[in-house]
Amino acid sequence: MGELGLNKILGALLATALGLFGLKTLSDVVFAHGGEGHGEEHAEATSLSEQMCEKFAYCVEIAGGGGAAAEEEEVFDLGALLAAADVSRGERTFKGQCTTCHTIDDGGANGTGPNLHGVVGASKHQHPGFNYSAAMTEVGGTWTYEDLNHWLENPGSFVRGTSMSFAGLRKDPDRINVIAYLASQSPNAPPFPEPLAAAGTDEAAEAPAEGTEEAAAPAEEGAVDAAAAVVEDAAQAVTETVNDAVETVADAADQTAEEAFDEEAPTPTEEESE
Repeated sequence: MGELGLNKILGALLATALGLFGLKTLSDVVFAHGGEGHGEEHAEATSLSEQMCEKFAYCVEIAGGGGAAAEEEEVFDLGALLAAADVSRGERTFKGQCTTCHTIDDGGANGTGPNLHGVVGASKHQHPGFNYSAAMTEVGGTWTYEDLNHWLENPGSFVRGTSMSFAGLRKDPDRINVIAYLASQSPNAPPFPEPLAAAGTDEAAEAPAEGTEEAAAPAEEGAVDAAAAVVEDAAQAVTETVNDAVETVADAADQTAEEAFDEEAPTPTEEESE
């Protein structure tokens, strides 16, 4: 092989290397993170939305960043619960849980505990003839719905040192129904407390705005997903183009090398072919 053939092979290899380098540079330009002086900005742009905006001028502003929102605390609305209470169920619960110690009929006798007729709105230790514990006599005020709710939930916690050994009605429906039944057996019972209408109105007023934000969030997420899909398709297209170009350059280099080799190879003589 002469010098001319060697030069052709080296030229083909050099062309292949230059082609690969050019394609790699083109790929870097397409997917570059930006020019000089923007390193800090790109280091801070961690969200998909920011990357789309900076790389491809596809900007979607997404609300609601900065961690999960705290769960809203459930509000115990005593007025609303009492308004929806079932008095008949309260009577059954009272007979099953309370009649071993209390009577509730008008003029009924005291038992282990005092008669409870008219207890709602009455003084906490007013029933004549009953020997209240020292802890109960120190508690002032009347039996409001709020106090009855706390008392029936856990008597020992509401009045420390009470002689009442009842564990309490821990389920809200049972306790509320019993309070409603006690009120039905109390001629001078005050009206139920008003439900928290103001809080409900505020929540209802804010509902459209919250609903709008919730409806907008899927749309924004869909736009970001669409942008990501476009970018992915573009990246795949560039990759395929680069691969095709590399194969084309490599094939051309191989063909050039083969042609150079064929040109420089000695032609067999007639004697050698025989």
